[in-house]
Amino acid sequence: MNKMRSRIEGPWRCIAAIACCWLTIGCAATTGGVDPNMPPPIPEGMGRLHLEAGGIPQLNFYIVDQETDEEVYSDSPLAAASSPSAYQTGVERNRLTVDLAPGTYTVVVSTHIDDIVEVRDVEIVMGEDRYATIPIGRFQIRFLGSEGTPQQVPFVILDYRARTLLGKGMTSLEVRHFLLPTGRTYKIRIENAPSGLDVIRPVEVRFGGVAQLTIGEPASTEPDQPPGRLQ
Repeated sequence: MNKMRSRIEGPWRCIAAIACCWLTIGCAATTGGVDPNMPPPIPEGMGRLHLEAGGIPQLNFYIVDQETDEEVYSDSPLAAASSPSAYQTGVERNRLTVDLAPGTYTVVVSTHIDDIVEVRDVEIVMGEDRYATIPIGRFQIRFLGSEGTPQQVPFVILDYRARTLLGKGMTSLEVRHFLLPTGRTYKIRIENAPSGLDVIRPVEVRFGGVAQLTIGEPASTEPDQPPGRLQ
């Protein structure tokens, strides 16, 4: 009987040993490894602020402590609208998460015009994630030469009545997004003296989308688009 019991218990002991090994390995992987897709833990004594910008991964912004009126954080990765070499690479890293001490803050975001976007009374609580929506949108403009090929030309951003100059920019041969406060319709003007072209087009900027605008010279193989619309 003892021999029979030993023969039966032997395989089960092996199975149990293997199961214990797998459990040990699994626990080690769970507790010892760091998932690269997960954010790091919030530092002790801090809270975490996430800026939601409708899919925009980076902004020029700074954060002010409302109690002390002190600037506690700033980041300015974006080039000016008039920069001839700036464009979207498609692999921009998200830089809109900040760890802050508990308190109440104001977030100030620069755009590609003179106007800023300000979000006040953002409360940070220790150990918690907080979210602040930034009312900002973006548009892309392409200028096509007489042969239908993209060209770099300067343009200006005007208010809807085309009376006030808000900013200046440069079209790109690559994908380039320009950031503006939402809730308004703007006018984009391109004046190309050599060809006699002087065009003004409206563009409506909304949160979470990219308004597309294409302007071509008179002999362009691709006709001008109607007012910029979101895709």
